[in-house]
Amino acid sequence: MPLSNISLTFVGWPLGMWLGLKLNQVLVSLVSPLVKSFLPILAGTLVMPFLAFLFVRWILSNQQEEVETNWKSRLANLLYTLAAAVLVILSIIFLGKLFLWIGDYLTPNNEVPLYFLRKFIFQVGDIITMLIPGITALVGGGIIGGLFGNLGQTISEKIPAATGKLLNFVITPLAFAAIAILIMQGIDWFYQFNNPAITLYWPAGIGGVVGLLLAIITSPKQSLPIGIVLYGIIRTILNGTRSVEALVMAIVFVAWVGLGPFAGALALGLHTVAALAKLYSEQVESILEGPLEAVQATGANRLQTIVFAVVPQIIPPYISFTMYRWDINVRMSTIIGFVGGGGIGFVLQQNINLLNYRAASVNMLAIAIVVATMDYISSSLRERFV
Repeated sequence: MPLSNISLTFVGWPLGMWLGLKLNQVLVSLVSPLVKSFLPILAGTLVMPFLAFLFVRWILSNQQEEVETNWKSRLANLLYTLAAAVLVILSIIFLGKLFLWIGDYLTPNNEVPLYFLRKFIFQVGDIITMLIPGITALVGGGIIGGLFGNLGQTISEKIPAATGKLLNFVITPLAFAAIAILIMQGIDWFYQFNNPAITLYWPAGIGGVVGLLLAIITSPKQSLPIGIVLYGIIRTILNGTRSVEALVMAIVFVAWVGLGPFAGALALGLHTVAALAKLYSEQVESILEGPLEAVQATGANRLQTIVFAVVPQIIPPYISFTMYRWDINVRMSTIIGFVGGGGIGFVLQQNINLLNYRAASVNMLAIAIVVATMDYISSSLRERFV
């Protein structure tokens, strides 16, 4: 990947995330008058995903090789991609509002039997609503970052080497300075330095110098192994995360956020992400080359190759790995409760400490029934889809 591609991608991601957050505010304000009754919410939940599916299907079926497309086709693909992204975000917004509405409708009375179900549904909607800004920011960053990256690739291929070198002297220091500032802003969110020299000036200067040195020593048309570097960094972080057991993570999170199921959910969630990331990545690395060559021989581009040659090979093992990890988390949730991570394990420990063995036996019986049921469901799903 040329340096101009990398630099413009670094610039495009923060810009796209900022635009995504602004777009989220606009969409939420537009949807707010429509989500006060059930019928508009239900209609939006059903219609928006269907429209998004149609747009994505058009993009996948009409996208051609870059060398064969003119600027009108590329503009149409870009507009359809933006429309599909907006429809996906609207689908998530309506889905969150639907869960919130159902949770409110069931009952506000804490004494009725449906209280647990109402609370669960309402919390799911609340979680979806909370995640919408982050999802929108990531979607915006991916679209703008990819657009800027393609622009950098085109610049590297079309313009002379001397002009590309001069352009790298400008955009690379700016890109690395922006990334350094964003990293320090994230660190400042934890430590609250309250010092512009630490959070702004020094990161900008150091990032600019690093970018300038990289622009000097790198040829404008030289391909840099950025993919391998990112792969190594992410894999090292995930390996370090996976090396810490979920039980130890639960103890740390209990000290951080306090007793309760939130600490247990954080511990299991973090360990699950690290474990599944390793399994998923190894499965992608071990796919067969034959289907890829067959699809590419038909003239498919990179995206179509991934959709029609890579995805069909990884879906069955992905389902198997996910179901297996789901089964592990159900069993681990009991142990997590013993260190204060909430759930039935925490209740079981309390009953044992209070010498209430009758209630403890009921808890153990419930755990056995849940684990057996989950094992049966997991086996059935694996037999059906794998």
